[in-house]
Amino acid sequence: KSRRRETPSAVASVASTGVAAAAAAAMPEYRCHVNENNKSTELPLLRIGGTVQQNPHMRAFWASTISFFLAFLGWFALAPLSLDVAFSMDICENQKYPPDTNPTRKAYVDFKNLKTEELYCVHGKDDPDDPKDCKPVPAEIAATCTADSTDRLCSQYDKTTLTTCVCTAGTECRGVLGNAGIASVASTIFVRVALGTLLERFGPTNVQCGLMTMAACWVALATTINAPWNFILIRFLIGMAGATFVTNQFWCSLMFAPNVVGTAN
Repeated sequence: KSRRRETPSAVASVASTGVAAAAAAAMPEYRCHVNENNKSTELPLLRIGGTVQQNPHMRAFWASTISFFLAFLGWFALAPLSLDVAFSMDICENQKYPPDTNPTRKAYVDFKNLKTEELYCVHGKDDPDDPKDCKPVPAEIAATCTADSTDRLCSQYDKTTLTTCVCTAGTECRGVLGNAGIASVASTIFVRVALGTLLERFGPTNVQCGLMTMAACWVALATTINAPWNFILIRFLIGMAGATFVTNQFWCSLMFAPNVVGTAN
């Protein structure tokens, strides 16, 4: 019987072909079209089914999107509640200086109710540029008023226009809220700088989970705010949630090809 002698080059060719075939068989079939780097070349928003091995691209996209939304919700949650928080800390102008005993406070004299558009000074201020008090009731109106009159025009001051928490410009209350807002933004700057090294070392999934967990703890501790110092501190610590922006940019850049990564981000 004759036996064909195989050359070394032929053996190597067969071996390489077998390795390539085995690698192709072992490579998972992705739900998205991918390039040679296994990055998705499309962004099918509704294609969310499949396992981690089958559809890592869209799972990563929606995980980053939802976590980013939740992070920003926690980051800015205290901003619309700031007046209620100020009232709970007893730093509102009308808490520190009751209008009954301090009717000429500048915060009151300059006050205008944005909802009703009525002024605290019923008949205007004594000086438009540098007011010290409200104008008194004009003599012709005062002549028609009685001691028990409830007509607004018969009063020099209208305390009913004041809101539950007067926190206008120049008050301690406004200063505390302003400092808290600055602290909230300042903290995220420092965290974003540090995230570059952390993302390369631990990956976007672990870093995102860590940021979200810490931010959730500080948001929960916001229920304990009772003084200006811890209000500013809590807002500073919650600010780290804003750094999730960096994680999401890194995460999507790993999953999507250049032709769609900008849209994904």
